[in-house]
This record gives sequence, C-alpha cells and structure tokens, in this order.
Amino acid sequence: MENELRKGEKDSMESTRRHDSTTISLKALIVFFAASILSSVIIDFLPIQQNPWKWDTTNTSAPQYCTEEKTYAIYARSKSEDHLIHVVNVLEKLGYTRVSLEKNWQLLWAHDYPFLKMKERMKRLENYQIVNHFPGCGFLTNKVDLSTSALLFLPRAFRLPSQKDEFLEYTRLNPSALFVEKHNEHRHIVIRSPEEINLNSTTSFVQEYIQNPYLVDGYKFDMGVYVVITSVNPLRIYMYSGDVLFRYCPVKYHPFDASNIDKYIVGDDYLPTWQVPSLIKYYSQFGGSMRSAFDAYVRDQQMDPTGIWVQVEDIIRRTILEKERDIVNILRSYKTRNFFDLMRFDLIVDKNLKVYLMEANMSPNLSSAHFKPNSVLYEQILYNVLNLVGIGTPIKMPDDCRLNAVNEIIATDQSLSTNLNKCASLACHRSCNKQGCDLCLPCLTGSEYDMLYRAHMEHLHRGNMRRLFPPSFIRADTVNINAEIQNMTKLNAWMTRWFFYKCLYDASWCH
Repeated sequence: MENELRKGEKDSMESTRRHDSTTISLKALIVFFAASILSSVIIDFLPIQQNPWKWDTTNTSAPQYCTEEKTYAIYARSKSEDHLIHVVNVLEKLGYTRVSLEKNWQLLWAHDYPFLKMKERMKRLENYQIVNHFPGCGFLTNKVDLSTSALLFLPRAFRLPSQKDEFLEYTRLNPSALFVEKHNEHRHIVIRSPEEINLNSTTSFVQEYIQNPYLVDGYKFDMGVYVVITSVNPLRIYMYSGDVLFRYCPVKYHPFDASNIDKYIVGDDYLPTWQVPSLIKYYSQFGGSMRSAFDAYVRDQQMDPTGIWVQVEDIIRRTILEKERDIVNILRSYKTRNFFDLMRFDLIVDKNLKVYLMEANMSPNLSSAHFKPNSVLYEQILYNVLNLVGIGTPIKMPDDCRLNAVNEIIATDQSLSTNLNKCASLACHRSCNKQGCDLCLPCLTGSEYDMLYRAHMEHLHRGNMRRLFPPSFIRADTVNINAEIQNMTKLNAWMTRWFFYKCLYDASWCH
C-alpha cells in the first residue's frame, strides 16, 4: 500500500511537472510572439540604418599607402626589359615609382607567371596590393588546354599520343583536312598532312588548319583583341574597344605553299596595316584605326563586318566562362580581389567571315621595337587597363582606402542601390529572406557591398574598355533577365541582375 501511495505521489509529481513545463512553454511562446510584434512596430518608427554592413568610418586616419609614394615592382625572368618599356612609361606618367620585389609595392607587374616562385607571398598580399595575373590563368593561356577544349569556334585539335585514335578517326571522316603541328610551347609551327604527323610525339599537338582564310589584298592575317579580367566569382570581363591589332603575313597567300610559312604564319616581322595597299587610304590618309580600316575594306567587298565583332565578343565571353570554374578552384587559397589579367585573344577569319579562336596570350607583347607606330596603341591599352582597375585613378580603389571619406566623391550608397520599388514592396528593410531582396542595400553583406562597389568603380573608369560580362544591355526593357541568367553561377547571376537593373532605371548604364 505504501509502495502504491509513493508510486501515486511520484506519478502526481511527474504530472504536475509536465503541466508546469507545458504552462512555461506556452508563456514563453506568448512572450516571444509579443516581443516580435512589438519589435516590428518599433522598427517601423525608427530611422533605417543605411550602412549596417560597412566598417566604422569615424576613424579618420587614412591608410599609409593612400598618402605615401605610389610604387610598383616588376617580375620577369628575362634580364632585358625592352619589352616592358611601355609599361614603365605609363606607370611613370601615372606617378608611380619603381621599387625592388622585396619592397612594399602596390602594383606587381609580372611578365612571367609569379605564382610558383612567389606563391607564398602571393597568398599573403595586403589589401592595397594588386597583381596583373590571376592564379590559374594558365587554364586560358596554355596552348594545349585551350586548343583541345570542346568549343566550336576552336579548330579541332588533338593531344598526342593520348588522342591518337580520335585523330585517326577524324582524318578518316575528313580526308582533305590539313593540320598544323604545334610544339606544346607553341613553337616550330608547320602544316602537315595526317600521314606526315608523328602520332607518338609527346611534345606536340595537332590542330586542324583553316584552309579558306579571308584575305586582304591577298594577305592572310590575324586579329589581336586585348581583354581584361577584373574579377572572378563574380566574373567581370572587358575588351579594349579603342582598336584591334591586325597583323598581316608578309607574303601573299596564293599560290599556296606549305613550305613557305610567311604565307600563313604571322611572325615578328609581319606586314602592318599601314603597308597594306588597300588600307593605306583609310589608315594613313583618313586617320582610321586598324579595325576601322579593315571594316572599310570589308564593306568595299560588299560584305558586312558587323557580324565579325559580334562573334569576337561571344567567343571571348564563352571561352573565359568555360574556364572560370578551374580558376575559381585555384583561387580558393588567395585573396581574389587582388588580381586582374590583361591578355590578348588571337583570332582569324575565313572567307565566309566566320571567326575562329587560335589562342589567348598571357602577358601579350606590348613592345613597339619592330613597329614604332604601335607604341601609341600599347600605351593607350595600358592606360585604360590601369585606370579600370584603380591604378590610374587619383583616388585609390582598394578596400582600406574606402574608409577615407574622400571616396564618397566617387561613390556612395546611392550609387549602388537599384530596383527600389521592389525593395520597398517586399519590405526588405525588415526581412531579407524574400526572393528579390538580395540586391537591396539593407540585405547586402560586407563582401557583396564590396563587389558592387568595385563594379561601380570600374563602370566609372572604364574609358575605352567595353564590358563583355556581365553583358551590356542596350535596351534592358526588351531583355528577359531570368532567361539571361538561367545557366549562370549564383554570383554571376546576382551581378548580372545588378547591371540589368542599373541599366533598366538609368540609361547611362546601358553601354
């Protein structure tokens, strides 16, 4: 009986505890919901904090590098620096002083890939330091990797000997095809028939030769388009629109002779635009550029050159997007904002005005040693590139300088805000969990704010650099933005939407 009583008391106590626990839980829930409702009401009557994501700007001490001498260093394996004379000239004109690699430079201009011998230092860059190459840029500029990519605007290429069987099958299906045998470092180029190719070579690869090139006055040529990548993940790509480097073979193409490489290979002693008979009047007499002189010639042949440049821009975009993931993987251990990359895309055109990509060059030749008139072009390219990435601007672009209030002369929160109606209709100042709030200022993280700030700075200082990605929108009101971003990565889609809305509500952003 006593045991039963004790058991009953125990059960009663357990029941009471459960009841008290339930009561406490209900009270806690009621208090929580009441507090939430009260908080939302109070928030409506409080002024919105405009910049909750930004650093404390009350500290007026400017970072040292904003006031000290502007410095740069050069990394190059060659003892001769004749090929860098225009780099040095432009930097000196911008007020930069050269220092040794061991010093505390702001810009490192690396003619050679610096991420092997200087890898550890590259990973520990200060916020104010910037380097003119991305780690992993070799995914774009390595001749074999690029040529054997599955992109339709690349002439078909094969690695040997690993792709020997595929090569033999392709030649069986295309018996009239000729191939250029290239050394893996892109030297000793020569046209061969399939029977003449060493299928067991481990130092070369083969690429189909385009046998119907477009000719100007009988000369074959290539086009060098200068391209800048300023950011990866999100990706931003620009193309220099001031001119294109046209290089013509020194010997006329016909009658064709594969043993005479001057008929089909562009070397250092190429024929410049101002020596091509039909282009002289456009270039020398009427002051045209290399590109505009070529375009005028094409129109003289009753053809429209517009489609060439549409293809060129598309090729550049698609090529870099194809390799972006590889570069992003390499960048994981680096500060991605500390790099940019100037490269030259070399392309050819066939007689039907179809464009093919031949290669992308890391550290493209900017030497005017062979052709002095090119010096102006090279220095214009360098000035526009350096200005774009903040090196040439009077107010510096890197993170720490943004703490200096003088930067508000260039960009404020209002410069970055967009799509205000949607932000307001979704009440994104209260909650950022709704779809569409990710571009609204109160919902930006510190890193997102920085990404938009840099994109805005590039837009202001782009000069003759035309943005290729995110794409420019001529008429944003005719664009289906959801279809545009459908196959993009999350950050690329986010950045593209920002540019889209900036254009939609401000026409000055539409080019």
